[in-house]
Parts: sequence; C-alpha cells; structure tokens
Amino acid sequence: MIKNIIPSHQSIIILIGRGMFSILALASMLTFISLVALSLSLSDASSINKAGALRMQSYQIAYNLSRNDSEAMRQGHIDTFNQSLAHIKNNIVDNWDITSKLKQEFMIVETQWQKQSDILYSDNPKQFLLYVDEFVSKIDTFVQNLQNHSEYKVKIITLIKGLGIGLIFAVCIITIRLMQVQVLKPLQQIFAASNRIRKGEFDVSFDFFYENEIGSLASNISHMANDLNQLYSTLEQQVDAKTKQLKEAKDKINFLYTTSQKLHVTHLNADMLEQTLQSVSELNGLSFYNLILTGSEVETIYLNAGADNGEQTIDLKLELEEQSFGTLTVLKREANDQEHLRSYCRIISLAQHRSQSNLEAQRSLLMEERAVIARELHDSLAQALSYLKIQVTLLKHHLKNQEVTPTTNEIVEEIDVNLRISYTQLRELLNTFRLALDDANLSEAISIMLAQLRQRTKSKIHLIYELEEHLFKPNQHIHILQIIREAVLNSIKHANSNEIMIDCGTNKNGTIEVSISDDGDGIPADPTKSNHYGLTIMGERASKLGAKLEIKNNIIKGTLVLLTFDRKNKHA
Repeated sequence: MIKNIIPSHQSIIILIGRGMFSILALASMLTFISLVALSLSLSDASSINKAGALRMQSYQIAYNLSRNDSEAMRQGHIDTFNQSLAHIKNNIVDNWDITSKLKQEFMIVETQWQKQSDILYSDNPKQFLLYVDEFVSKIDTFVQNLQNHSEYKVKIITLIKGLGIGLIFAVCIITIRLMQVQVLKPLQQIFAASNRIRKGEFDVSFDFFYENEIGSLASNISHMANDLNQLYSTLEQQVDAKTKQLKEAKDKINFLYTTSQKLHVTHLNADMLEQTLQSVSELNGLSFYNLILTGSEVETIYLNAGADNGEQTIDLKLELEEQSFGTLTVLKREANDQEHLRSYCRIISLAQHRSQSNLEAQRSLLMEERAVIARELHDSLAQALSYLKIQVTLLKHHLKNQEVTPTTNEIVEEIDVNLRISYTQLRELLNTFRLALDDANLSEAISIMLAQLRQRTKSKIHLIYELEEHLFKPNQHIHILQIIREAVLNSIKHANSNEIMIDCGTNKNGTIEVSISDDGDGIPADPTKSNHYGLTIMGERASKLGAKLEIKNNIIKGTLVLLTFDRKNKHA
C-alpha cells in the first residue's frame, strides 16, 4: 500500500525532500504551540500563589482582631488582601482561556470579601471571626479549581505536543518505509547482485522496475552481468576446480606445520592429540578413526571416534628410527590422501619420541643430582657425625675414671643417643637417594626399597601394585616412594606391628589410592609429638603431588596412611 503512495518514476531526491519538509513543518507547528502555551501559562503560577496567600492573609486579619491589635496593623493586612485579590482579578478576568465557571467562583470570593470588609469597617469588626472559616473554605475551593484548571491546560498542551510528536514519528516512519521500499530494498538487491557477480555468479535479476536513479543502476548491472556470464562461463569451472584443490592442499600443509610447531614447544597430551585428530578428520573427511599411542616413558593414550561398521580399514604405523609408538586406524575408502595421514603420523611419532627423550633426560638429571647430594652428605655430614660418635665414646670412657655428677652423665648419654639417632636417619636418607628408578618403573623401585626395609624388621611387609606403568613422572615417583618409605619406617619403629600392607591401585571412581596399613598399636592422640618432622615432610610431598594425605587408626587395629589424588591432578 505504501509502495503505491509515490509513483515509481519519482526521483529519490524529491522523495527525501518531501519527508524532510514535512518533519520541519510539524516541528515548527509544535514550537509555535509551545510558545503560545508558555505565554498563556506565565500568570498561572502567580495567580495560584496569590490565591493561596489569601487564606493566610484572612487568618492574619482574624489573628489581629483576636489580639486587639491596632487598627493601623489590621488596615495594612486588609490592604495587602485587596492587592492580592486585584492581582488575581486582572489575571483571570482579562485571560480568555479562563473558564466562565472559574470566573464565577472568583466573583463569589470577591463578593464574600466585600461582605467581610463591611464587617471589618463596622462598629463590631470581631464578627469577622465568626465567618472567617467559611470565607477561607470558599478561598480553598477557588484555589483548588484554579490549580485544576492550570493542570488541565498543561495536560491539553502535553496532549497536543504528543500528537505532534506522534505525527512527526508517523512522517518519519512513512518516509523510512518509502525509503525502504524504493531505495533500501532495491539497493539490497543490487548489493546482493554485485556480491554474486564478485563471486562469479552472473545470473542476476531484479523484481522491480523504477524510472529513476535506482532503476538505471539496476539495469546497467543486469546488462553487465549478462556480458560477464558469457565471457567467464567456461573459465569459472576451471578456476573453481583448481582453487578447491589448492585450498585443500594449503589447509593440509598449514595444519601439518601448525601441529608440528605446537608439539615442538609443548608436551604431548591426550587433549592436544584429540584436537589434532579432529582437525585431521575434518580435512580428510574421516568418519572413523582409532589411535593407540604408546611409549616406554609415558602413559598409553587411546583415542577413537565413530565406528567402522565392519568396513575394511587400514593401519598407519606411528614409528621413528625403527621404534614403534602405536597405530592410527582409518577406513580404507576414506584414506584418499594417505601421504597427508602418514605425515601426521610422523609428526606424532616425533613428538612422542621427543617427550620420551625429555623424560629420560629429566630422570637422568634428577638421579645425578640425588647422587651428588648423597655424596656430599656422605663426605661431609656423615663423616662429621661419625667423628662425633667416636669423640662421645672417648668422653664416656674418660668420665668413667672421673668423679662426675649424675647430671653430667645424663647429658653425655643424651648426646650419645641423639647422635646415634641422627646418624641412623642420615643413613636412611642416603639409602633413599641411592634408590634407582630405571625404566620409570615405580613398582620395581618400591620392591627394592621394601627389600631393604625387610632386613630391619621381623614384621611381614606385603606389596600389592595394580597401577599402570608410565603413569607418573620421575619426580612424582620420588615423592610417592618417600611417603611409602616414611610410613613403613614409622610402622617399624613405633607400631609394634606383625604385618605391614602397601596397596597401590585405583578405586571405582578412577581415583589413585596408595595405602600403607599395619596391625600395630595405632597412632597416639597427638602423633606429631613423636614424629613431627617425618609427618610434616609427608604432608609437603603430598601437597606437591596435589594429593590428599590422611593418617588415622584402622577400624579394627593398627594405623592407616592413605594417599589419594585424581589422575587429572598429577601436577607435581
């Protein structure tokens, strides 16, 4: 309907000009109405103020009468009342927008004032006090109606302005709609046609015909598209095919380069590997893949997506330098670009080999550092303690031939006992440092450590190890091994146990659990008093593993040391 308001041959400039002129005319009309309303409302506030003051002035006169003030003072208030009444009369009588009803109410107030004025000038002016409340009530009615009239004028003016603004909005909407119908939509079609032409789609048409600037532009574009369609119809197919091939090759090369760079600077893990597999699947159109990634130093990773549904598959080896790291299995009918898939397998194999080499280097550095510390402790602190032990023995032998107090003997004995304890603890620490962790085999290291401890106790020590190999890093091995060693030593020294059980496994929730339990005396009320440093160090090692360490009494008998942590939280 709006489309037919202006003829299709109407110029766009004229269309816009009419809309702007209409908006300007309406805005001018609203401005004129606002000015007229302002001029009519200038005296409203003053009239309402003066009318309200009449009540106070009436009560003032009554107050003077009740106090028997002087006639001069009362006359001054009467004159003020007359001035206020005259001011209101000038604003109401001469104002054409005041209703006849409001004028009649004013006349009533004026007439009543004349009667009250006669009383005030009579011999008994105090009769005014009898009628003052009634008179003020009439003033209140007048003031309220005057205020209502002023509010009514404001509402009328607001309504007129609202209608004017509504008309402006209507004109704007109509103008915008006309611009949308005769300018925007044609331009959108022209813009869409130009995009199609830019993309090589030359079959364009328009569902409008205007004899104006837009129509001329559309006609020229349509003729140009037909000419280009004839010129590039054959060339388009050739270019599209070649472009598609180049784009696919570029995407695959970019993927291989990006993956190689990313895996070169970061550690290979399951999440990153899954992301790269998804990208490979998208680039090669794979609906099924199954990847098994192994290594002697790392945890085995299993990733798969989709199902083969019994179709023929092909296995792509992940190997480097005659060392196998697993396989990538895909459907044979989808392995169209096997060279790209093999390149991806080589990148993963190289990253796995690098990760394994890094872990081996870390373990070697760690073991070398521990060996250096052990040598230093042996050559310095151990020698010093041995020397002190000899000196204390000589001192005790010398004191046998001397007359000394019992206190002196107790001090010497205490020094001897503490030296022996310190020396024993140092030897245990050196034994721990000398433990080998070859091939990252934690179960073997625990077995070697327990074999050493069995020689120092009559208690039976059992080991149940059900964790996967290559589950932990070398530095994590040390923390776990030291916690187990400290817990077993505590049981040997303090628990008086017959059996000690070490259990390493996972619970039904997949959480890793390492427990050391015995059937001994249990832990005292405050275990830190007897083994303060050992328990503190165990807690610190558990914290570095991101694990939770619990030390408590068994339900039936003995002590339980429980170390638990999530597979995803092995951050030590």
